[in-house]
Amino acid sequence: MKRLSHLLRLSSPIGRLVPVLLLCATLAVTANVEDSRRRREYSQMQYIASTVSAESYQTISQHLSRVKVLEAVLIQSDGQVVDFEAVAQRLIGEPGVRNVLFAPGGVVTEVYPLEGNEGVLGLDLNGTGAGNKEAQAAMASGEMIMAGPFELIQGGMGIAGRLPVYIETEANQREFWGIVSVTLAYPDILSGLSLESIAQQGFACELWRINADTGLRQTILGSPVANAAITEAISIYNSKWYISIAPLKPWYAHASLWFSMAAGLLLTFLSALTVRNYESIERMKGEAAQSQILALQRQIEYDRADIMLSQISSHFFYHTLNAIQALIVLDPASASKMAGDFSRYLRFRVDSVDAKRGLVSFREEMRSVRAYADINLVLLGERLRLEYDVPDLDFMMPVLTVQPIVENAIMHGVQPKIGGGTVWISAHEDGDGYLVTVRDDGPGFDPALAESTTSVGLRNIQKRMERYQNCTLDIRSGPEGTTVTLRFPRRMAAT
Repeated sequence: MKRLSHLLRLSSPIGRLVPVLLLCATLAVTANVEDSRRRREYSQMQYIASTVSAESYQTISQHLSRVKVLEAVLIQSDGQVVDFEAVAQRLIGEPGVRNVLFAPGGVVTEVYPLEGNEGVLGLDLNGTGAGNKEAQAAMASGEMIMAGPFELIQGGMGIAGRLPVYIETEANQREFWGIVSVTLAYPDILSGLSLESIAQQGFACELWRINADTGLRQTILGSPVANAAITEAISIYNSKWYISIAPLKPWYAHASLWFSMAAGLLLTFLSALTVRNYESIERMKGEAAQSQILALQRQIEYDRADIMLSQISSHFFYHTLNAIQALIVLDPASASKMAGDFSRYLRFRVDSVDAKRGLVSFREEMRSVRAYADINLVLLGERLRLEYDVPDLDFMMPVLTVQPIVENAIMHGVQPKIGGGTVWISAHEDGDGYLVTVRDDGPGFDPALAESTTSVGLRNIQKRMERYQNCTLDIRSGPEGTTVTLRFPRRMAAT
């Protein structure tokens, strides 16, 4: 630094200014490099969270889907327990399943295997006890709810799927029969989720939940993570788990930061030595730095797009596959249609990456919308109602604009609403363009708050719309529902 100060004293005013400016530029570039590193780190944590979320959901749902088979057996036998041991023996063939049980009216009368589970017989799920609150919630909601991990009365820990069963009476009335349940051995069932590999990547990871019995945070896997950078919810059979991730190293412990600063100081010193030729050298450095920044920005965008494609609605993905698996047994024709809808939806999502000029025909986008909506009609049943007012129009539009909005309407408008709701989709010509409207009667939200904080999907749609002239996106939301209106010109032109 003394040598640099001496050189600055010997230089002309312009010569002294150049190294100072370069030093400031070096600090700015260092800050930009650190910001880019933190963005990549955040994207990597999002990818890890999505992967652990998907693997957790797949592992649990793969085993708890057997509960649907128990329900089908009871419905087919009009609520009579026939050959329970034979049916249960087939279901419990894979490792990780602790037991299966029948609880007419909420009281356990059948359990397999009986050996080691004798204490479960006579258990009243209507009473107090670990895991019983989820069973009572399942009875109240009429939907399957996952309980646990909780301490089993026969010893050890387990995760259970509680499914209420309803039998149709001769008077065509649905009558509550009781509860069927599958209990998984914990933590053995989650042994495939190796969090050590995440630590090797430089991150701390914790899988946790809020215990329904105590109201306290319960660690499922990993160690408690303080000051988590990312916490995401995992919805598994109407229960919520959470995954929290944080970097193991603080920001100042990364060698790249200090390397950038040292390199910057070295460049400043060299610029003072070569002050006479500084202008040409600075121009060359500026061009190289700009090229590096642009390449880094392109890489960030590529990584982000790659992560988004790898996270194509993992929960929706596994829900759909599980539904197809169940329908193959119960309704093969519906399973075939649902598989076709799912194939069309996936093909459109993959093809959208290579869409010419980022545009797609409205007719093709609506095929994806209908495929996605038809799948949700099976998944949500009577809780979802769809109404279309879409004439035979066809025009070019930015890819993936209508379909994500319909997805938001179903996920955030209909699913959280007790009793479900309705989504209306309409389109018509309007002056020099076209109007497409998606409306739901859900609980609504604050568009300004969502746009500035969490609604990545809406911001992405807004960015795609802004690339083309006269494309607009309007969002109106309140307690009576949300209405999203998109306007497209007859001829699409880039801004």
